[in-house]
Amino acid sequence: MIQLISFLAKRYNGLKFRLVDFNCIVYFGLIGLLLIFFHKTVSHWQFFILIHIGIIFAILEIIKIYEKFPDKIYSKFLRIFYPIALFLFGWKEIHFLVRMLYGNFWGTHYVIQFEKSIFGLCPTLWFQQFLRPWLDEIMNFIYNSYYLFMPAVSFTLFFKRKYTEAYAAFFIGSTVHFSNFVLFYLFPVVGPQEVFSELQPLKFTGYFFGELTRILQSSGSVKGAAFPSSHVSAAFTWSFIALRYEKILGYILLLLAIGICIAPVYLGYHYAVDMIFGFVLCLIVIPISLKILQIRNEDPAKNSSSS
Repeated sequence: MIQLISFLAKRYNGLKFRLVDFNCIVYFGLIGLLLIFFHKTVSHWQFFILIHIGIIFAILEIIKIYEKFPDKIYSKFLRIFYPIALFLFGWKEIHFLVRMLYGNFWGTHYVIQFEKSIFGLCPTLWFQQFLRPWLDEIMNFIYNSYYLFMPAVSFTLFFKRKYTEAYAAFFIGSTVHFSNFVLFYLFPVVGPQEVFSELQPLKFTGYFFGELTRILQSSGSVKGAAFPSSHVSAAFTWSFIALRYEKILGYILLLLAIGICIAPVYLGYHYAVDMIFGFVLCLIVIPISLKILQIRNEDPAKNSSSS
């Protein structure tokens, strides 16, 4: 054991970590640690712990490769974009791990009751009266535009050689994404589709984008990850990032983000309060992220050099 620790300390000594690296290492370390104590409802929990350990070492190796070949475009690309793979994996594993703390989706009842106390009804069901093929298609287009926010911003920054901006973007983005994920574990809520019989099967139609939504949902949906809305929090976060570092793109994304506040409720995937709290999460996390960036001198909006 002592030899192993000595080997690891020697191998990874002197690595230059960025804030996004800390986010990724801490999040996957935390979920792996929780699994040691809360795994009663998780099948093959040891496998997930091993994956999380592997992810942490993979991050260290990516940083090491970049520092060995800092001028190679492939190493810089890997160094900047590796968090995307972790966001996708972190999202998918929620399906298997979300009940580890409580064993159920206890938050669902409280979200529905809270929503009724605000609106006097369930907006998701109220929207059903407006379903029309042409409107369904528009809402499905807006809903699916969410998947373009992160790549649109990050790839634009990368290809414009705004590398420091890209690192900052992924720090802000990872802080919001991982905050969402943690809240899913703390407050597991299933979506309206699985609660209201009126939405089973889904009634919206549409054309190309309607079918695309069904395909994406059949392969990418996660039970228990409804509250708060990661669609809203991520859409506004990446819109904010774009406004800060690439303004024209930011204005376009902001318009779509406003639509994303409505489309998931209209289509029956979210409660209205999910959207509200998704936006509130942004209002809390983004300023904190910016402050940390500035303390660490990693905010290029306050620092003119990009490297």
